Amino acid sequence: MNDSTLQPLTPSWSELHAMILATSEQMKETDRRMQETDRKMQETDRRIKEMHEETERYLKETYEKTEQQIKEINKNYGGFTNEFGKMIEDLCKPAALEIFKKEGIGIDHIYEGPRHGRKEEEEIEVDVLLCNKTVAVAVEVKTTCFKKDVDYFLKQMKRFKEIFHEFEGKTIYLAIAAMRFANGSDKYALRSGLYVLSPLSDGIFTLGKPNNRKEF
Repeated sequence: MNDSTLQPLTPSWSELHAMILATSEQMKETDRRMQETDRKMQETDRRIKEMHEETERYLKETYEKTEQQIKEINKNYGGFTNEFGKMIEDLCKPAALEIFKKEGIGIDHIYEGPRHGRKEEEEIEVDVLLCNKTVAVAVEVKTTCFKKDVDYFLKQMKRFKEIFHEFEGKTIYLAIAAMRFANGSDKYALRSGLYVLSPLSDGIFTLGKPNNRKEF
């Protein structure tokens, strides 16, 4: 066997130089691609930041506009409902006076304006209050009455005499008047011991009588 066959092949200088140049070019290309990738990532980050800022600005403007619109609606609607509620109260007062006289409850006096009272951070308001020397009828007036309104009225009236001491010696009956009774709230009120005043036409109310009227 010839000894020359055992010797490793050594690349020539020109081949080695070519390999070095090729490797250098590959490294440059890799570096260029990495720089390009980094540039694209920075551009993407910039665009994401701009989109985020634009979205925040849009949401803020939309929220402010919506909030202002809600305030305007509440202002207009609140004024309307207040006036409408006052109109119902004004209609209810004389009608209730006549109705309860016919019912045998000798009411002869109407308090003007709602009655307000407070005790231990709890405030009570009675929309219409009719009375004589021994009896009073407290009337809750709603545009639309729900069952929760009946419950809330009953809860308030439990402390009525604690707050309005001038009524301590009187028997208090309860009534609720509304233009509309939702979800059977009129029947619920009757079962709860309240009189129910429902409008038939301008200034005319009909009286629903509870089987077991509530007294305080």
